[in-house]
Formats: sequence, C-alpha cells, structure tokens
Amino acid sequence: MNNTENPGTFSSITSGISKYVSLLVEDTKLNVAEKLTRLLSAVALCSLLTIVVTVALVFISIAVGLALSHAFSPLWAFFCVAAFYIVLLGVLIIFRRPLLVNPIARFISVLLLDPPQEKSEKDAQSTSIS
Repeated sequence: MNNTENPGTFSSITSGISKYVSLLVEDTKLNVAEKLTRLLSAVALCSLLTIVVTVALVFISIAVGLALSHAFSPLWAFFCVAAFYIVLLGVLIIFRRPLLVNPIARFISVLLLDPPQEKSEKDAQSTSIS
C-alpha cells in the first residue's frame, strides 16, 4: 500500500493521537485537583478538630483537677490529672500503629489510589485465547 493513495490517513491518526493525549493530560489534572482538594480539606478539618478538642481538654482537665481538690490536696489532684495524661500518652505510643498509622495510611491510600477493577466473566471470556 502506498502512502500517496490515502494522504489524509496519517494526519488524521496523528490528530487523533494528539487529541487523546491532551484528553489524558486534562483527565490527570482533574484527578490531581480532586484528590488534592479532598486531602487538604481533610487536613484542615483535622487541624480544626485538634484545636477545638485541645481547648476543651484544657478546660475539662482544670475542672477535674478542681473537683479532685476536694478529696485530695490541690497539688495531688493536679498530679493525678497529669498522671492520667502521661498514661494516655504511653498507651498512644505503644499502640501508635493500630491507632494512628494504619488509619492514616488507609485514608491516604483510599484517597490517592483507585480500587482495582474486577473483570466480569464476560470480559474474561472475551479476552481468553483459544
């Protein structure tokens, strides 16, 4: 077959490939924008929740310390509150993988990676070589 027989075929193929590549680039940009938006919104939400929970814990700790000061001396009451937080910190350090690392890794992987596509039986039969 000679290239002079159908001169528009090569240009139409290159035009189609060029359009396909530009669509792939556009799709990639949209996917990155969507995933980055979801990630940054989750980080912002976690940051705000951390600030609110920290302020609430400070006031609750003061209240518990003052409540315990009726049973103990105020110094020992606040030492009990501090000991509770030290024990809580120890538990978080010991169980950091199941409590912190694994949920964060799962969230990031769900956010950034697409779930694998399962092939139906019909697709599997049509691609098999006989």
